[in-house]
Amino acid sequence: MSDEREEALDAMDWLLDSLEADDAVSYAEVGGVYQEKTDIVVTDEGPRNRTEFTETGVWLRVFADGAADYRYTNSLDEESLRDVADRAIRSGEVLAQDEPGRFDAYTTHRGTHGGWASEGIHERDLDEKVAAVEEGFAAADDLDLDRRWANYVDAHVEEAVGTTTGSVVRTTLDRARVNFSLTLADGPKVSRHAGSTEGAAFLEEIGDDFEAAAADARALANADSVEASTGETTVALSPEASGQLFHFVSHYLEADTGYMGLSPYDVGDRIGPADLAIEDTVHAGSWAARAYDAEVKPTTPTRLVSNGRIERLLHNTTTAAEEDVYPAGNSVPSLGFTEPPRIHARHLEVAAGDADAAALREDADVYVERFKQPWLRDEFERVQRQGVFPASALYAKDIDDMTEERPDCGSAELSIAEGYRLEDGARAGRVDGVALEYTPDVLRSVSRIGDARGTVTGVCEKHKSQIPFAVTAPGIRLEAPLTDGN
Repeated sequence: MSDEREEALDAMDWLLDSLEADDAVSYAEVGGVYQEKTDIVVTDEGPRNRTEFTETGVWLRVFADGAADYRYTNSLDEESLRDVADRAIRSGEVLAQDEPGRFDAYTTHRGTHGGWASEGIHERDLDEKVAAVEEGFAAADDLDLDRRWANYVDAHVEEAVGTTTGSVVRTTLDRARVNFSLTLADGPKVSRHAGSTEGAAFLEEIGDDFEAAAADARALANADSVEASTGETTVALSPEASGQLFHFVSHYLEADTGYMGLSPYDVGDRIGPADLAIEDTVHAGSWAARAYDAEVKPTTPTRLVSNGRIERLLHNTTTAAEEDVYPAGNSVPSLGFTEPPRIHARHLEVAAGDADAAALREDADVYVERFKQPWLRDEFERVQRQGVFPASALYAKDIDDMTEERPDCGSAELSIAEGYRLEDGARAGRVDGVALEYTPDVLRSVSRIGDARGTVTGVCEKHKSQIPFAVTAPGIRLEAPLTDGN
């Protein structure tokens, strides 16, 4: 084992011993992390940035005086570790959280998971990774583009996590992604994210993602821009647009969002038609896959929606204890570990229906291939989602106590990034500058669910934490108002 790996493990052990001996600490989790990372930027002019580096650090989440604080540091000397631990303890003590957090002090876990990669992403050299991106861009050589841009990032992550209650797990994860865009000279920008935890196999797959994006850009370039009617509209969503919508909705199934008073839904509510079923799962090799979460809980599937009704919410250990349910491993670490883990879905699975593509588009007025980022109607909700938040989920209840009724909570504008007007089920020109208005009852208007599914991946920001997500969903048809985009 390399000196850097040993240094991370030694720092983790030192912190655990220190926190176990501190009477102010009721519970703590500590992770030692060793990463081999790559960061590449490619534009029309070729590779603009190509970097390989290693990073070693430790993270810790400390419960003190009923509240939790989270810290991450690359400084692993004893003085720096003592300082970061003291800061975490003081922060928990001064948060003045009304309701003390609870944690699992009784279950001890021991586990090792070697990841899903048959060949680690760190075993391929930098030139090969650059070449994979440049070869992918070749699929768009026939397009009239103002700009093409890609950012390829990967990390081979070796992590050991221990708790003051005796749990220890060791995991290996090879996570790679590429964000890229093709900006049409006379049309919109086509943006894509592709990622996996399959290691070096990802490099063989990204060519397909570039080809699919180029095909979508070609279709948009060949379509004239047309007016789309506004007001109540029958809209068909592709599997990818549907996946983006369900990812947005899943935020309202996070327990801490409900505690904050920002979710329009409760367990038992009807959210969609009787044939709507949603699970949060863990796919081997998925971009969002992990074997254990930040609280050393095994990541297990959980049914969120069944027969169109909400069956349960997404929890971490603290909120699960509040609701008397068992946590399923939804305390998801942030990418890079610099920000706290958050309650979040991993890989959403939306069950397929029986409608083929023609049936989904039949009598629909607009077909949506992709959405842009949602724009939340409620200003307070926007501020809270984007702002800094403690690592203690129950602090959300303190925020709820300070707020008033929020009639626009759970409502958003989803601008259409790639969409078409339909005539007799066929594309009749692209629509620009139009948005779908989402309100909490929109999914109840779903009239058809497709029989074919697609997967969309990405990175979601929750309270400054960058969280990976994936959704596999079918296309759907629904009724919703369309407006001019904000």
